[in-house]
Amino acid sequence: MNTKGKTEAKRAANTKSDCIISTGQIFADGAMVELVSASPGLRKPSLLLWNGKKATVGPRVEHDGCIYQAPDLAPSLYHAMRLPSRSSGYRSARSLFTAIADLFQHHLDLPERESSLLACFAISTWLADHLPTAPNLVISGPQPELGIDLLRLLSCVCHHSLMLAEVTPGSLRSLPMQLGPTLLINQQEMKPNLQRLVRASSHRGLHLPGNGGRLVDLYGPKAIFCEDDAVVDALSGGVIQISVTPSQLQSSALSEQVQNEIANSFQPRLLMYRLRNSGKGHRSQVDVSTFTFATRQLARTLALCFPEDSGLAWDAVQLLQPQDDEVRRQRSLDVNCAIVQILWAITHKGKQREMQVDELAKDVNVLLRSLGETRVHSPEQIGWKLKSLNIPRHSSSSGRQILLDRDTNRSIHRLARAYALPSTQRAEAGCPDCNQEEATLSK
Repeated sequence: MNTKGKTEAKRAANTKSDCIISTGQIFADGAMVELVSASPGLRKPSLLLWNGKKATVGPRVEHDGCIYQAPDLAPSLYHAMRLPSRSSGYRSARSLFTAIADLFQHHLDLPERESSLLACFAISTWLADHLPTAPNLVISGPQPELGIDLLRLLSCVCHHSLMLAEVTPGSLRSLPMQLGPTLLINQQEMKPNLQRLVRASSHRGLHLPGNGGRLVDLYGPKAIFCEDDAVVDALSGGVIQISVTPSQLQSSALSEQVQNEIANSFQPRLLMYRLRNSGKGHRSQVDVSTFTFATRQLARTLALCFPEDSGLAWDAVQLLQPQDDEVRRQRSLDVNCAIVQILWAITHKGKQREMQVDELAKDVNVLLRSLGETRVHSPEQIGWKLKSLNIPRHSSSSGRQILLDRDTNRSIHRLARAYALPSTQRAEAGCPDCNQEEATLSK
């Protein structure tokens, strides 16, 4: 009896029924399964198995006694989603980053900083499932053709890229996010409910209710081109912002053939970047404490995308500085920020033990007027702002006032740090609350 032959025959007969359908996963020993495109004749994707040293590609792959098989995809989805066909080596993270940035300069005539930010976004999509928040990109500009070409070029270098147009909340919920796509969206109008959905889906673990008691997970990177500046402003918090001006280059130069050539060159290298860096502990030593709260998490996320090169991580974070400066400029016109700034300065004079809300309103209006704000805030409005900031007010014979006691001073210091006021970048000598906040941040 040929026992070996019977065993192999039985195994072959049971292979299909025993297969585990997988869209990709990481095993405890560091091995990985990744979804890749199959040969042109096949209508479904294949799988790539990475054991830490070499990659094996096939319709089915085996690891630790289990057989894994790629899922069947709708033909339209398989055709629209760009998948790498293999993995190949890259010289360094820096060289890969530079080559991607050069693509946007060469093909779309974009400035160096914008091209570098696009390279940051592209590389971050390959590690998005290991990041604390999904990187998002908002693109604005008056030339729709250039915006669409930018999305096309991004599709060549992003992880599992999927180009879409005019999505709705319902259509977004129906997407196969288990495939880990990078959504590249051309959207001329974004209603508030879609804006909220996009913002929520950048946070890991926030499930949305679906039909029939299902939960929907829309976490993943997204790039959105929109001509409406109001929409861009609504989505701008914590996302990479790119503004593209009209180009002299012909959009026809980025033909489908050129796109395929670019993708065939970059996708294998980017897949290898993912294979080598997904299993690493994602911690960064880049200091992002000088950024405003709105930009800080984005800066931290970008720094985590370059575990091989701390210098490159620092360079990537610095690309966000002009964006953060604009956040500070806009924040300086915020009445809440003005209130905190004035109260913070008063606490360090050490002489004043209370402040009338009427006087605070006058000082706030003077400060905002000096910054170009024309709107005038009444004492009643300032009182409501104080309530929202959890700064208590008390009644006195002369009207409502703020008692600058120790608890209130601590609250003011915490708010000053949260608003990243320039004056709080260094501790005031002899101020216990400044020293306490500085010690808390250094931990």
